[in-house]
Amino acid sequence: MIPFVVTILAIAVVFVVLYSCGIAIYYWYTHDRGKRRKLEAQKARENEETRQKMLAFLRSKSSQLQEAMNQFSRYTDVQTGYFANYQLTTWKDTNAALFDDIKDQTLSELGLSSEELKTVAEFKNDYASAEAIRVEFNKRFVEQELDAFGPYFDTHIEGKPFDLQQRTAIVTDEDNNLVIAGAGTGKTTTILGKVSYVVDRYTTPPSEILLISFTNKSASDLTKRMNVRGVEAKTFHKFGKDVITQVEGRAPSVFDEDRFQSLVIRFFKELMEDSEYLAQVVRFFRDYLKRPRSAFEFQNQGEYIQYLKDQNFKTYKQKEVRAKGRTTYKMEAVKSVEECQIANYLLFNNVDYEYELPYGFDVSSPGYGAYKPDFTIRQNGRTVYLEHLALDRKGNVPPFFPREGETYQAAKARYCEKIDWARQTHQSHGTQLIETYSYEMSEDILFDNLAQRLKDAGIALKPKPPAGVWGIILESGQDEVDGFLTLIQTFITLMKSNTYSFADVVQRNAQIQDSFEKERNALLIAIIEPIYECYERFLAEHHEIDFSDMINRAAAYISEGKHPQRYRYVVIDEFQDISVGRYQLVKAIKDRSPDCKLFCVGDDWQSIYRFTGSDIALFREFEKFFGCTVKSKIETTHRFHEPLIKLSSDFILKNPNQERKALNGMSGTVPRSTDYKIVYSDSDEQDDTLALKQVFDEVISSTSNLGKKRICVLGRYSFDIERLENPRGPFQVDQRTGVICYAAAPHNGIQATIEAQYLTAHKAKGLEDDIVIISNCNSGKYGFPSGMSDDPALNLLLSETDQFENGEERRLFYVAMTLAREKVYFITDRLHKSKFIMELEAQSGNTGLKKCPRCKTADLVRRRGTRNGQSWDFYGCSNYLYGCDYRERLS
Repeated sequence: MIPFVVTILAIAVVFVVLYSCGIAIYYWYTHDRGKRRKLEAQKARENEETRQKMLAFLRSKSSQLQEAMNQFSRYTDVQTGYFANYQLTTWKDTNAALFDDIKDQTLSELGLSSEELKTVAEFKNDYASAEAIRVEFNKRFVEQELDAFGPYFDTHIEGKPFDLQQRTAIVTDEDNNLVIAGAGTGKTTTILGKVSYVVDRYTTPPSEILLISFTNKSASDLTKRMNVRGVEAKTFHKFGKDVITQVEGRAPSVFDEDRFQSLVIRFFKELMEDSEYLAQVVRFFRDYLKRPRSAFEFQNQGEYIQYLKDQNFKTYKQKEVRAKGRTTYKMEAVKSVEECQIANYLLFNNVDYEYELPYGFDVSSPGYGAYKPDFTIRQNGRTVYLEHLALDRKGNVPPFFPREGETYQAAKARYCEKIDWARQTHQSHGTQLIETYSYEMSEDILFDNLAQRLKDAGIALKPKPPAGVWGIILESGQDEVDGFLTLIQTFITLMKSNTYSFADVVQRNAQIQDSFEKERNALLIAIIEPIYECYERFLAEHHEIDFSDMINRAAAYISEGKHPQRYRYVVIDEFQDISVGRYQLVKAIKDRSPDCKLFCVGDDWQSIYRFTGSDIALFREFEKFFGCTVKSKIETTHRFHEPLIKLSSDFILKNPNQERKALNGMSGTVPRSTDYKIVYSDSDEQDDTLALKQVFDEVISSTSNLGKKRICVLGRYSFDIERLENPRGPFQVDQRTGVICYAAAPHNGIQATIEAQYLTAHKAKGLEDDIVIISNCNSGKYGFPSGMSDDPALNLLLSETDQFENGEERRLFYVAMTLAREKVYFITDRLHKSKFIMELEAQSGNTGLKKCPRCKTADLVRRRGTRNGQSWDFYGCSNYLYGCDYRERLS
């Protein structure tokens, strides 16, 4: 009975529990459903309120939305014109908040009308895709504009038709426009077309166009050719002066730049009276003017010899040279950098020496020719011989020592055998020999060791005082002194033009890793800073400003809002010559008038005014400095033709930093050509008259209508005209005017005459002539390329864009050769050809000259003469003065 009762009770308990749970569940469900219904109703009310608010908001913004869409429609209307980046940026900035408010909204549930939905959807789409829409619109606009303005560009400007690239560059009207032009492609005409177009197309007031060129001559030419009244071209300096005059109420007193050179020379001479300053300058010339590179750095003897020539590694000891009846005194040529430094060390320490003088005894044999020790030293009746040996610490020789077909080890053994022979020769004849080694130079112990060896040999060193050393340098190295003073002028100009202080320059030098370059720069800065201080003091005392000051002050006034004039267009010719200071002036104009458009035309292949402050980085990295930019190209040259187009283009593009262009000549029914020729002289670096006569005779015999031809003779420097002034030469040369007259020998009773104009390559830029003759295409500090214009210290003041070796000189050489319409001649010395000429020879491949198989770069030239009653005649390397003794017998 009891188990049954327990069971019944358990069942009852379970039933009660289940019933209670059911009641609880039912109560919870019914209560929560109500709560949920309330929540759902509340949420629905909130959603409706939100919808109503967004609907009201959108309708309150309908006018703004409509205005935004109307504005965007105007921008994408061909009649309005080009859709510029500034317009789009301003439009997006104005409507950014509106877009943020609606970009995530589901518009279809707001209850908007179909028209309202369409407007909002179009706004969201246009805002999100604005840049792509702008790009596509501008592409269509340019196409339609070229068609609409076809007749305008056919005859409206100067009656000449524009080519397609010119037309495209003109109608493209971005915030910033850079037209990359080629030589003779019509840069000025393109500028005239742009100004005329924006006045006629966009009704731009002429007063709101600032037209800038770089020189007074080019600005005057632009103004004369301008067919828009009220637009006057100005130089940067003229514009800067106008700004200062307007702000200050009077014109500033401007320093005469023609006096800058003479002032620098004056300050330098005054400072040289101070013994400490004099010692600094002497140390620079003695130890740092030229970078000493070891022969071990070169794989090719010709490259090493070319380095010696380019850097003018000659001693300060003068040697008498007789050539063509004239006696001249020149710096002594030696065969290595180290020998040059040893020679100068002996000279500056009053040690009398002769370089490669025949040995005092005849020791020639079938195995060895006449023996000429490197240095023969004499003092107080004592003779000591010095051999400088090209050996490193391990007894190795430079990489280029092996002759044709010879292994390196064989070349090393041959050299060491010659050393042993020389030692034995001195020992057998009782002569005193001392030796120095290449590794001593690299370890900076050479001169300490040499001093001790000379002392042990009984040779006393009597160091000349700095004034005595400077006297020697002035007497034999005046060209180097002149170049040094030019470097100082360039350094100061670049520093001011690029708004650097000496603290900035010192800081930049501290970042340089190369110890020689850093020490050299530091010494040069210490020499230049006092001259700069003298110059700035002179300006202050005379209440004058120079051109750099003028540009910098004008830029400051515009930035400060003191110059109220606003511009819609700034148009700049020859933009490749822009400097940092001028850039800051243009940037100030743009910052004050953000809608102002910039249209710049230039050719980075013709950027040749680094010495006045131009920095090619501003051209190459244009968009980095100015913002959104469209780059266009004009590449059809009206001046010259093939084969010069290819020769010059290949030549300039050896520098990878130059913009690539594909120049092409004008097409026509009559084939045209612009040829070139290399003419070789035997001037010994002094006289180009015979080579020029050869050119003139060829021109006379091969040119029709000679009297109508313009002929120009170009030089790297103004004093290169002296190479044409041999008193017994065939020319009349007027140094004042640069006119060269030549009367050829009568032929068939008719005497032809030529008149040519001499100019430097810098002054000739922008001109064009039928026949161009480039003289002095030789190696050396004052050759072409010039070794003086590429000084590494200038890298402290310039961007890294222009670090290619001889980059500026390469562009200048390109400018010179592309001035020719019909033919260009290059005059070069056979024995001192510049690296540029060797490049042209390699490109053309038609010199007819055989290269030396040993030093690789020089030519084999025929040499003949008589000595001691015996004649000799053979082909030898033109680098024989620098140590290449390769020769071939006549076949």
